[in-house]
Amino acid sequence: MARGPLSLLGLAAGAAAGAFAVWLVAFRIPGGRELDGRVLETFTGVARPPLTPSIEGIAVLANPLPFVTIAAAIVCVALLRRRWLMAAVVPAILLSANVVTQLLKPGLADLRIVPGVEASYPGSWPSGHATASMSLALCLVLVVGPRLRPLAALVGATYAIAMGYALVVLGHHLPSDVFGGYLVAATFALLGTAALAALEARRPAQAPRAANPPPALSAPALTAVAALVLAVAAVAVLVEAPGAPVNALQHPTAVLTAVGIAALGLALTAGMARLLRR
Repeated sequence: MARGPLSLLGLAAGAAAGAFAVWLVAFRIPGGRELDGRVLETFTGVARPPLTPSIEGIAVLANPLPFVTIAAAIVCVALLRRRWLMAAVVPAILLSANVVTQLLKPGLADLRIVPGVEASYPGSWPSGHATASMSLALCLVLVVGPRLRPLAALVGATYAIAMGYALVVLGHHLPSDVFGGYLVAATFALLGTAALAALEARRPAQAPRAANPPPALSAPALTAVAALVLAVAAVAVLVEAPGAPVNALQHPTAVLTAVGIAALGLALTAGMARLLRR
């Protein structure tokens, strides 16, 4: 591991603090609920019949059966690499992140009504599907070899970001639910990585020889990938086809939220890739 267990625990605490900050803004800061609702109302305007089936197809990719299938494939990658401790830690990360999310939803339930979409969200924070998708994305980055981590970070981020967009566009979740789900997943992924680092430090004979991060994981390369992904996302939102239901230039807050979801998704997966050395 590129960082020691204590550093990873500190990062996990930072992710947990970020999740708490999102909850605080969405539930307790004046105007936070209204802002959340206005962004959701703008997003749901995109879900017109030609696009709805495809968007719904994305949203089901974090349902229980796909989740278990992807999780099993990720564990198999760790086993093929003979990373036995990692293969044991991955299920613990996935289980703890998603169980805690399901406990937080009713525990923090607070009725939120969004008039523009005629829906209420009494216990939707954090999003279970956002937690599931991001926890899978981060575990994918964890288990692959160093040279595949840039690709794994990009693939994982794309999966989690697409899930986040689909959940909000379909009106299943408010944007703050997605941000919260991502950060809960990051918290437990970092806790699991810290545990793995501590366990491997006690059993150095079973840990593969450390290697320097490949050039593809350099800061400039990751910055370029981040810029490219955010640029594509921004263009996709800003370019309005004839008859499009939403004029993005009239909804700058929604555009910023869309970019924020993409930025957080990519930052978490790329950040995990940077933390790992072997």
